Amino acid sequence: MDNKKSPIFRISNNPIFYGLAAAILFASVSIILLALCLYFSTLSELYLKPAGTFFYLVGAFLGGFLASKKAGGKGLVYGAGVGLCYYICFVIISLLLSPGSLSIVALSFRGIYTLLVSAAGGICGLAFT
Repeated sequence: MDNKKSPIFRISNNPIFYGLAAAILFASVSIILLALCLYFSTLSELYLKPAGTFFYLVGAFLGGFLASKKAGGKGLVYGAGVGLCYYICFVIISLLLSPGSLSIVALSFRGIYTLLVSAAGGICGLAFT
């Protein structure tokens, strides 16, 4: 079977999948590092929510940036596509882990922020191609 016709090869060449994988990997590693820093230091847990939101948005930016850089064009479209997929993944994870802590207002703002940041990452990714 030719590699170019393999479904796995086609998915791995998709810029949105590439950006989404990078964003989720960055977010997962940063969350683990943040948890370790809070566990082994005297930092207060008050910093957990702002730091988590910061790393979430940096992951969205990074995903949009890498997707548009891989695609070589249409940065806004690829960045927004990564942002939408990234948002849906984290909403599903949040629903599975803690469904009572979600509100419509918080989800709407997080969705808007995610789309804006990832689209900005997609536009910035075009500048570095």
